[in-house]
Amino acid sequence: MNTKTFEDRLLDELTREILLRPDRPPQPAPRRRAAPRRALVALAACTAVAGVVVALPSATGGSEAYAIEHNPDGSVTLRLGELAPPSAQQQKEVAERLRAAGVHVSIDNPRSGYVCAQPRGRSVLVDVVKTPSGDPDDPGETWRFTMTLHPGDTLAWENPQPVKGGVSAASSIYASRGKMKPCREVPVKAPPVTGLR
Repeated sequence: MNTKTFEDRLLDELTREILLRPDRPPQPAPRRRAAPRRALVALAACTAVAGVVVALPSATGGSEAYAIEHNPDGSVTLRLGELAPPSAQQQKEVAERLRAAGVHVSIDNPRSGYVCAQPRGRSVLVDVVKTPSGDPDDPGETWRFTMTLHPGDTLAWENPQPVKGGVSAASSIYASRGKMKPCREVPVKAPPVTGLR
């Protein structure tokens, strides 16, 4: 009669696998570029959690909340140094600078309970980097978002109006290659509730 439990057999098997493995240190994982949809979801989710508005320069007194760098090939690189969405005025300031570089900008404000239908164009890759905050009093992490836009591309800020007494969609920023479709409002789909019994 075998008195070993499943957990005991699993532990024995894992121990055997570790002993058979070569003695090479693990290689660091290559840096991955976030897929546009995943980056958009991460940005929207983190924005909802942050719930603050940054100023330009940033509300924390650090460097600017965004930077626009002109590249030799005529493209521009937009770096967002903080997670919270800029105010309407700040969005207009960024829009003016991007439009001067030939980038289309769409600032959309869907009515309460609605968001813009997706996809609106062929997505631009967003490079998402997560680093420790560097502040000993704040063990959190800093998220930085970078995207390179070419003349004719479109950047969209989506600022859904809040739902009174309900769950509102978070503000989001995304970009597409070429001209983006106009915002077509669709009702917000609430995410499924999981983990409740």
